[in-house]
Amino acid sequence: MKKLYATILFCILLAAITDSYSQQYWLTLNSPTSRNLVSCSFVDSLRGWAAGDSGTIIRTTNGGQSWNTQISSVGNEHIECIFFLNQRLGWGVSWDITYDTNSYGSNILRTTNGGVNWQYTRYPVDDIYINTITFVDSLTGYMGGYPGILVKTIDGGLHWNQVEIDSSFFAGFPVSGFKFLNPQYGYACGGIMDFAGVIWRTTNFGERWIAYGVGPEPIFDIEIFNLTTALGVGGDLEYGPSFTRTSNGGINWSYDTLGLFGIAYAVSFRTRTEGWAPLGFSEKWMYTMDSGRTWQTYDTPDSNGIYDVQFTDKRNGFAVGNDGVILKYNSTLINIPNSISNTIPSENKLFQNYPNPFNPVSKIKFQISKSANVKLIVNDVLGREVIVLFHDNLKPGTYEMEFDGTNLPSGVYFYQLIGGDFYESKKMLLIK
Repeated sequence: MKKLYATILFCILLAAITDSYSQQYWLTLNSPTSRNLVSCSFVDSLRGWAAGDSGTIIRTTNGGQSWNTQISSVGNEHIECIFFLNQRLGWGVSWDITYDTNSYGSNILRTTNGGVNWQYTRYPVDDIYINTITFVDSLTGYMGGYPGILVKTIDGGLHWNQVEIDSSFFAGFPVSGFKFLNPQYGYACGGIMDFAGVIWRTTNFGERWIAYGVGPEPIFDIEIFNLTTALGVGGDLEYGPSFTRTSNGGINWSYDTLGLFGIAYAVSFRTRTEGWAPLGFSEKWMYTMDSGRTWQTYDTPDSNGIYDVQFTDKRNGFAVGNDGVILKYNSTLINIPNSISNTIPSENKLFQNYPNPFNPVSKIKFQISKSANVKLIVNDVLGREVIVLFHDNLKPGTYEMEFDGTNLPSGVYFYQLIGGDFYESKKMLLIK
């Protein structure tokens, strides 16, 4: 019996310690609405919009500290997507389903003054349901949706024309999202659950698109890293979230499921290696620290369902979801190494932290002799990862960063420097 009590006590203490390690990556902001939000668009770290149920559009001009509601002019229609090119020019799409008149189709919203006033026009073809809209400049934009609609405008959205798509089997599938690296080079993504996930690729300014079947489930969003590398996320109810990846400019794609619960509805990367994808109704995130090669899960604050996310830079990220929830990335967790010398070191080295022992703050210095993707992490004595202090590309030099153990219990920790072909670990002691 004593052994049983001791085991139970150990499990309780272990759970408490594990909880204390939990980092609050996302913080909840005050929201002016309780309507579901499904799309957000930010032009910088201060100015952004979100949209969703019942024609809801909200805007912030101070990084999410406060929001005001805008009149969208589409009544109770559900806004599927909102996109802003700059502080003035924005567009959105909504589904127009008027049962008493049997009118079914889509409306296109447009503003030229930051959403103070919105106008809308009916898409001229009935039974077309637009999911997504994006612009690469003030005149050139794209829309996609059901059934297999992929259209382009060259006059700011006044007129839309179907683009040329290759005649492959996948060409007519629904489009869910766009991403452009530049006006010439971009992708669209979509598909149908339990049937096919599809990526469309253009290399000639959107005049012609080639469709690729990449897997059995739809792809809802895509991230472009460079001309050769891109990542898409999606999934379905049965097999959960999935991701697809290309390393040769979209000609070939790998595909894999993650065995998790939920569907990845969007993806955005804070750095080249750290990316976040909301899993919607499952009330979880999946996130990666290695450019999407492996993924882990993280609970959303207060069990909120999140459906869209956007990072504007390394420090600022925003997400929206059910019941008007708005989240902002907790930038206090972000450590940017301070360069203390631009002289190129002759070797890679991790120095002993100082002070050591410490309470609760200590500094960690390291040097790298060549450009590399550098990761600095802290583990506990059981080898569990406590926090990733830094993970991104660095130029040769000597760097220093601060480690704050305020939210950690006293004990021995190990900090590790990993990058390129080097690895080094040292021990430090937190005493409170």
